[in-house]
Amino acid sequence: MAEGQTVLISGASSGIGLATASLLLQQGYRVIGLSRRGRVAQLEHDNFTALAVDLDDLQQLEARLAELLEGRDVDAFIHSAGQGRFGSLEQFSRQQMESALRVNLTSAMVICRGLLPRMRKRARGRLIFIGSESALAAGKKGAIYCATKFGLRGFCLSLREDCASDGIQVSLINPGMVRSPFFDDLSFAPGARPENAVAVTDVANLVLQIMHSSPHIVIDEINLSPRVKSIDFGSKT
Repeated sequence: MAEGQTVLISGASSGIGLATASLLLQQGYRVIGLSRRGRVAQLEHDNFTALAVDLDDLQQLEARLAELLEGRDVDAFIHSAGQGRFGSLEQFSRQQMESALRVNLTSAMVICRGLLPRMRKRARGRLIFIGSESALAAGKKGAIYCATKFGLRGFCLSLREDCASDGIQVSLINPGMVRSPFFDDLSFAPGARPENAVAVTDVANLVLQIMHSSPHIVIDEINLSPRVKSIDFGSKT
């Protein structure tokens, strides 16, 4: 099923993106990874292409994407890149707000705009977005992050309606707290026990299930939560 298929993944050098890229490579997919770091040691594979690009720089993203798509078809796009901004709104500058919107939401729109014409022409394609539980319910100190994830969810749901008749499947995964480097620069993290966080491999396995699902259905939205929710404040455990 994976033979010959090319998947583009944003945020491929870390966390969910890295786990997903690794799993899809194991399954025989060709993977193109977008990230600021480009190539990472964990993804040394003949079927992996690293593309160093900063999703916060939309002009650079558009240019690199145009180069990438020259004479090449992409069968699926997985948007797993994201940045966390948590705190009272007045703590953040306008530039920080705009950066969060670009990385979490606008970059996905730009990439999809580039991919959709060819997908429509071929009458097939998959778009999979990694959302968040913050797209489902507002959280304290999460105004900026929630805004970006609510926006991403709205974008996905509308895009799913727009693309259905063109053979393009649009899916959204909303994980709860995921044990990943996402929390490295934050003042809180999931609790230390395994049941306190979603594993990056759990999300990657769901992506694979969607990739292998029938072309005649759409897995619209999956909400994924730790069995026992627990937050450690001021801890990186």
